[in-house]
Amino acid sequence: MYCSPDDLRSEGVGEDQATDERLAELCKQASDFIDLVTGRWFEPRQRTIKLDGNGGAVLPLPHFLIEAESVKCNAAYVFNYVLYNRPEDRDYPKLSYKQGWSRGELNVEVVGLWGYVDIADDGTYVTPSMIRRAAMKIVSMQAAVPLGDSDAVAESSMRGLLAKETTDGHSYELNASASDRFTEKSYTGDTETDQIIELFSAKSIGIGFI
Repeated sequence: MYCSPDDLRSEGVGEDQATDERLAELCKQASDFIDLVTGRWFEPRQRTIKLDGNGGAVLPLPHFLIEAESVKCNAAYVFNYVLYNRPEDRDYPKLSYKQGWSRGELNVEVVGLWGYVDIADDGTYVTPSMIRRAAMKIVSMQAAVPLGDSDAVAESSMRGLLAKETTDGHSYELNASASDRFTEKSYTGDTETDQIIELFSAKSIGIGFI
C-alpha cells in the first residue's frame, strides 16, 4: 500500500473520523485505485510478464523492470541482454538484445521485480513521495464518509456533478461543467491529486500475464 493509517494520523485524521481498521481498508482502496488509473504500480512486485517479440533489438516493457531474474525468448533463456533500469529509464523501460527479439505472440517471458519506484539513500526501493501524497489525499477525502453509509458515499461522489435529479423517475442531469471534468481527466475532483495521477500515468502497451 502507498500509505498507512499512521501516515494519515500524522496528517491530522482523527480517530473520530475513522478507526485504524477503516483507514487501512481505505489505504488499500486508494492504492488499488491509483494502480488502476495510472496503469502502473509504485512498489516492488514480483511478476512474470509475457510480451510479443517485435523482431527488433529493443523491446519496450510495459512496466519498469527493477531487477530481472530470467528472460526467455521462444522458450530459450537469454543472457546477453541489456536491461535499462536507471531512474531516467522509468518512463520508457526496455530490454536490448543484439540478436533481436524474434517476432511472435507472447513468446518473450520476463521474470523479475517490477514497479515505478524511487531508490532511497539506503538502497531500498520506495514509493515516490508524490504518489504517497496522492494516496493520502484520496483517503482523507473519503475518511469523513462511513463506508457502510451507502447513501452518504453516493452523495459524496456525486457532489458538484448533479444539476437536477428526479428520484421517482430515476433520471438526472449533470452540471454543464461535469462532462468537462471527465474529459480533462479528472479522477478524484481534487486538482492536485488529479495532476499527480496524470503525471505518473503510463502510456498504453499491450501485455500478457501468467
